[in-house]
Amino acid sequence: MIKILVMSIGRLIKMDKAIITLTKGGIKLGLKLLNEYEDSVLYINKRFDICGDRILKIQNNIQSLIPQIFHKYRCLIFIMATGIVVRVIAPHIKNKTVDPAVIVIDEKGKNVISLLSGHLGFANEYTLDIARRLNSNPVITTSSDVNETLAVDTIAIKSNCIIENMKNATKVTAHIVNGEMVGIESQINIDFRLPYNIKIIRNSKDYSAYKGIIFITNENMKLPRNIDAVLLRPKNLIIGIGCRRGIDKEKIISAIKDALNKANKSILSVKKIATIDLKKDEKGILEAAKYMNVPLEIISSGKVKEIEHKFQTSDFVKKSIGVGAVAEPVAVLASNKGRLILNKRKYDGITIALVEEGDC
Repeated sequence: MIKILVMSIGRLIKMDKAIITLTKGGIKLGLKLLNEYEDSVLYINKRFDICGDRILKIQNNIQSLIPQIFHKYRCLIFIMATGIVVRVIAPHIKNKTVDPAVIVIDEKGKNVISLLSGHLGFANEYTLDIARRLNSNPVITTSSDVNETLAVDTIAIKSNCIIENMKNATKVTAHIVNGEMVGIESQINIDFRLPYNIKIIRNSKDYSAYKGIIFITNENMKLPRNIDAVLLRPKNLIIGIGCRRGIDKEKIISAIKDALNKANKSILSVKKIATIDLKKDEKGILEAAKYMNVPLEIISSGKVKEIEHKFQTSDFVKKSIGVGAVAEPVAVLASNKGRLILNKRKYDGITIALVEEGDC
């Protein structure tokens, strides 16, 4: 199960950043950042008599605070020595796919350091923005940024993709940073500038000129064995679901996986699940969407009625719920000009349809 990141809420503002400082000098800079970012909170030592809506007191010590907040915010901004920060966050670091961005700033605000999750956590972007606002020196040490090239994880972010295997991504990124030729074979359009040593491969399976290959596809495939390669999964599949009342989560997830396998598609490419408004409270569907960490889009019965004539309908279903088809029309309506790639399939009280959108 993919963990869902739950953010704290301050009034109506989604809290994205936590600023942490322990000294009087750090508070001055912390308050400035607090004013710059409405989506932030400031943690200060409890001995300082400063109050505010978004100012929180550190009740014990920083070592006890970090486990409470490390995965609560997307970005942690420490105004203190780098050595302290390294020691207190070290026990909580997992991997770059789940760790928050960690930024370190000195008390005078001279240097803003991107310390952790520079790419996938957007620490580099946060660093550049903070440095601009403070008129400070941004310190970014990731090789691809220093060499003005693109790491695989940056390519994934720019193309709205999920990296299937981070170890493979690291191997391919090493070739990019070392100036070696890497190819991209992609189902989707690449609409951003690539460095000189990354080339788009079109209509060819000859990879002899490349040290690494990036495959951007929603299809299940085996990677070539004789070259470093990585799969990036575009989020462009819509799952349409209809079901009887009371179907449990496990059966729905099993049906989804089987339908994806039938279409030879990766579960990592699922963008959302769609169903009809009559099923908006269906526990099994809600829990399946949560398990897959994708949004559930509810389509109104009225919209389904408008296009149901385009699909195979069931008199029994129409008599039961007022529309003759669910899975196919809701999937199409929830997509951006998508096309059906798997017509409705029935699974013991569950109906699944699959739509692919975008420029695949």
